[in-house]
Amino acid sequence: MHKILQYGLSLVLLCSSLAYADLTINITQGVDKPYPMAVVPFANDVQTSNLPQGMTGVITNDLLNSGRFQLLAPNKMPSQPHQTSQFNWQVWTEANTGIEYALLGQVQQTGNGNYQVSFDLLSLLGNRPLIGEKFNNVPASQLRALAHHISDIVFQTITGNRGYFSTRLAYVEVINPTAENPTYRLVVSDEDGFDPQVLLSQVGIPIATPQWSPDGTKLAYVSYTNNRMTIYVITLSNGSRKIIANFNGMNSAPSWSPDGKSMAMALSKGDSANSDIYVMSLSNHKLTRYTSFANNTSPFWSTDGQSLVFNSDRGGSPQIYQLNLSSREVSRLSFTGAQNFAPVYTPNGQNLIIMNQAVGNGPIRIARLNPLTNKISIITRGQLDKSPSVSPDGSMVIYANYDGAKGILAEASVDGKVQLRLPATEGTVQSPAWSPFLN
Repeated sequence: MHKILQYGLSLVLLCSSLAYADLTINITQGVDKPYPMAVVPFANDVQTSNLPQGMTGVITNDLLNSGRFQLLAPNKMPSQPHQTSQFNWQVWTEANTGIEYALLGQVQQTGNGNYQVSFDLLSLLGNRPLIGEKFNNVPASQLRALAHHISDIVFQTITGNRGYFSTRLAYVEVINPTAENPTYRLVVSDEDGFDPQVLLSQVGIPIATPQWSPDGTKLAYVSYTNNRMTIYVITLSNGSRKIIANFNGMNSAPSWSPDGKSMAMALSKGDSANSDIYVMSLSNHKLTRYTSFANNTSPFWSTDGQSLVFNSDRGGSPQIYQLNLSSREVSRLSFTGAQNFAPVYTPNGQNLIIMNQAVGNGPIRIARLNPLTNKISIITRGQLDKSPSVSPDGSMVIYANYDGAKGILAEASVDGKVQLRLPATEGTVQSPAWSPFLN
C-alpha cells in the first residue's frame, strides 16, 4: 500500500493540475448477472475526506463502472453500520435486500492532520467477514488513491480477478483544435478519468500516440523536432525527456516490447509516404527492418514477445497482419470489413482489439478479432471510435469517441456488454492508453 501511495504522490508532485472540472462518467449498460452488494456510506466520510462524494463515492463508482456489481441504494439499507461489530446479520437477512456482500468503513482525521481509514468486507452468503484492513497516517492527497486500492481489494476478493482501479490513463488533449496554434497536452489521469494531470504542454506542436512502458514508469509518444515526426520517451518521476527515433522521414507508432528492452516503430526513413516496421534495441539503438513494401504501421507486440501484429495496405486496403520475428513470416489475420487497423493484444494473448470499418464510408468502431478463427465482433456503437487500448486485466477497452463536437474518452468491456463515457470539459481527447498494473 505504501508503494501505491508513494507512486501517486510522486506523480502529483511532477504534474500540474488541469484547471477544469473532473471528468464525469455515465453508465449505459452492465453485465447480465452482476454481484448484488451494499457499499454502506463510510462514517465521517464526505465531511472529513473533502472528496465531493467521499471515499464511498469513489469506491461505488469503481465497482459500478466495472459492470460486475449491482449496488443497493443507501435508502434501501436496513441500517448503516461502519464496522463488523455493529453489523446485525439477522436484520440484514430479514430485510430481503438480495445482497450477497456488504462493505463497511470509516474515515477519521488524526491529530497530525492525516487520516486513519478502515474497512470490512462481509459475506451475507456465509454470514462471515471476508477481509478487513486499517490504514494509518494517510495524507489527504492520497485518499482517492486509497479508495481505488480498497476497490481493488474488494474486486479481487469477490471476483477472484485482480482489480484495475489503481491503474492510470494517458491521453492527448487538444485545446482550441481549430485555432492556428492549438495547445497539445499530454495528460495522465486516474483509471476513472478523475484527477487529470498535465505532463507536457506544447503550443502548436502536436503530441500523439502515448504508450506506457511495461513497468509503468515511462511513456513513449510522438511529437515533432524541426518539423519532423520524432519518437520521445518521458519519465514520469522527474519529467525528463529523451529522443528515441529522429530519422529522416516519419518516426511514428512506438510500441514497447513486453520486457521493455526493445521498441517496435513505423519509420519511412526518407521522403516516402509509406512506412515500414522496425524494431530498435533500446540499449544501443540498433535497428532491424522487418517489412519492405506497401504501407505498414501500428505495430504491437504479442504477449510472449515473439511476434508483432500491425496493419498494412499490401492487400489493397488496410488490414491486420502478424509478423513472426524469428522466421519473418507474415500472415493475414483480418479478412472481413472494408478496413481494419490499430491492433492491440488483450493481455492473455487470445484476442486482438482493433478499429473496424465494416463497409466503405460506414462507421468506424472498436471490435474484437480472434486471431485463430479470424472472426470479428463489434464491441462499441459510436460512429467514429478510435485508438483502442486494453486494461491490464483484459476486461475493458479505453478509446476515443468522436460522435460529438469534440473527442471524449469512452470505455467498453471486451464483450461489449458494458459501455461507459468519460466526457472531458475542455478540449478534444486523442490517443488514450491504459497503464499496466502499477505495483
